[in-house]
Amino acid sequence: MKEEPRLIPVSEMAERLGITRERVRQMILEGKLEAVRLGRYWYVRQGGKTPLHQVYTFFTHAGGAGKTSLARDLGFELARRGFRVLLIDTDPQANLTSWLGVRDVQPQETLLHLVETGQLPPPRSLKDWNLDLIPASLDLARVEVRLMQRPLATLLLRTALRKEKGYDFVLIDSLPSLGHLAALGAMAGDGLLVPVETSVKGVEALVGVMEAAQEYREALEQVAPEAPRTFVRLFIPTKYDARTSGDNRVLERISSLSELAPVASPIAYRPGPHRKATEQAVPIQLVGDRQAREEVERLAEEFLQNVVAKELPRKPQEAGVAQ
Repeated sequence: MKEEPRLIPVSEMAERLGITRERVRQMILEGKLEAVRLGRYWYVRQGGKTPLHQVYTFFTHAGGAGKTSLARDLGFELARRGFRVLLIDTDPQANLTSWLGVRDVQPQETLLHLVETGQLPPPRSLKDWNLDLIPASLDLARVEVRLMQRPLATLLLRTALRKEKGYDFVLIDSLPSLGHLAALGAMAGDGLLVPVETSVKGVEALVGVMEAAQEYREALEQVAPEAPRTFVRLFIPTKYDARTSGDNRVLERISSLSELAPVASPIAYRPGPHRKATEQAVPIQLVGDRQAREEVERLAEEFLQNVVAKELPRKPQEAGVAQ
């Protein structure tokens, strides 16, 4: 039997129910139908509670590109919009964990538990933000050695997440390396979200990132032929200073990558708000900087429209209801 889409365009739902699109819109507004907005369009959840269940990994081997803060802030923004979000910290430095205010992490709460048992550890619930987190700690460094001893172990997280159906989005913060632990995170999902610092260093790092992405895709093809042909799903320019000609030249180079994958609007260099968010252990949207908040909101819109919505089986002209 053919599997039905997990999200249904408003036009199709109207046809199924034998009512007008306007009535479906009204039912969404009244809370009688559970729906999510992807870009410009609304989709009704099949069965009312079926999650999207898409998994993406923030990946780059160049440190300082903003990978961890983007995972934190995009995860919070998606959760704020009503999506069910799980964040996974795969870095033994545990920056994502500490930047979310999580302390006293035990080894069995990290992915070390996955490698030892084959099961995901129960996540920490960040109830104030409607987020769940699988945290990291220095104990996670032991995973690298264990993965080296088990050739197929880099697929453990991918396998485990296929069994975890309770989330719309799983966002993985990979560590800045090309080792086995980085591969565990990179190969876990539906593709890579790649931050690119708008500097010469950032562009040069892309060579290694693209080579690694191709290697991961070829490895996945052996066990998961349905994996996307283009494993990089979104480039995100970061630390952008519009006042400098150098940053603008680099941004033009990054924009030319749109033939490979969508390129998001740039994230500006804002050391003050980012430092404040880190010190307060909160997403940047909560530190009171309007421009920083609007940037993340825009990133979420572009992610939903240019990455997530493309995963859904739909005809553009029948895609739903404009806002």
